[in-house]
Amino acid sequence: MRPTLRVAIMLTRLLGVVQIVLGIAIWIGTARSSVPLHAALGSLLVLVIWVIAVIALFALPRRGLPLFTLLWGAAVLWLGMAQTTLVVGAGHWVIRVAHLVIGLAALGLAESLASATRRHWNALHPKT
Repeated sequence: MRPTLRVAIMLTRLLGVVQIVLGIAIWIGTARSSVPLHAALGSLLVLVIWVIAVIALFALPRRGLPLFTLLWGAAVLWLGMAQTTLVVGAGHWVIRVAHLVIGLAALGLAESLASATRRHWNALHPKT
């Protein structure tokens, strides 16, 4: 599982940066045609975060944070897909900011889970 976790967290970081840059470009109007790509990569990002959460769910002695991360990923996915229909008009910027903050939090949760899982594995099997 260690290589899987390593690949998943690196993919999360890469997709996270791409999503932030692409999302800001869409937000400021320079990449409006990239919305389908942003949605597809966002879905892939949530899937990878779920993989990290499932690994942590089975690796860590406490299940709360991995379960919360699974639910948080579902919220990110829902908000990303539904945001164009929420608060249409001048107040839509609130939804955009919420989507950004919730997405950044998902990246933080993935980092925390990956780190906790690595620490747990290293405690169980210290390097000699």
